[in-house]
Parts: sequence; structure tokens; C-alpha cells
Amino acid sequence: MRSALKAIFALRAHWQVCGEATDGAEAVAMAARLQPDLIILDFKMPLGDGIRAASEILMAMPSIPIVMYTLYKTEELESAAKLVGIRAVVGKEYGVRSLLSAVDAELAAKK
Repeated sequence: MRSALKAIFALRAHWQVCGEATDGAEAVAMAARLQPDLIILDFKMPLGDGIRAASEILMAMPSIPIVMYTLYKTEELESAAKLVGIRAVVGKEYGVRSLLSAVDAELAAKK
């Protein structure tokens, strides 16, 4: 999935993927090191779920927008995500266009 998303993101001239993490702990470490404009996390990841990773990232960098892209979107998950500061939760069943729209909206809001 990460490879496919990276290829799609490369089609956006103004977007650049600065890093990819394979698990929650790596996502937290990379966010601190790379200071990206936006982070996309899944909910289910090895070594900590996306909620936990987002919480750790946002404690250190509270203004960074995080979008969760997950197969496990429920009202409960969306509520938990919003409580830690995740800006948008997009279900994978809605397709990549929904993710792209959420990312566009978050990047536009940062300007």
C-alpha cells in the first residue's frame, strides 16, 4: 500500500514524500527527525497503533496535521483519533481520492 500511495503522491508536482515508516515507533522517530508538513498514518501498525504514534508525535509537534488512512474506520476510532489531535480519518474503502482530498484540505489549512 505504501508503494502505491508513494507513486500516486509523486504525480502531485507540489508534494514530496520525505519518509516512510514501517511501524509506529519508526513513524514517531522519523517525524521528529524529518519535521514533515503532514503525516499519514494507518491505524493498524506493528509496534504501536496509529493513535499511539499520533499522540506521541503531536506532543512534540502539536501543529503538524495528521491524516489517518485506515481499513478500520469506525465512529469509535474516529472519536479516539480526534481526541489525540488527528485532523482527518479516511477509510480505505472510500479510495485514494478521498485521501488526496483530505491531504489537500489539511495542507491548504496550514497556509
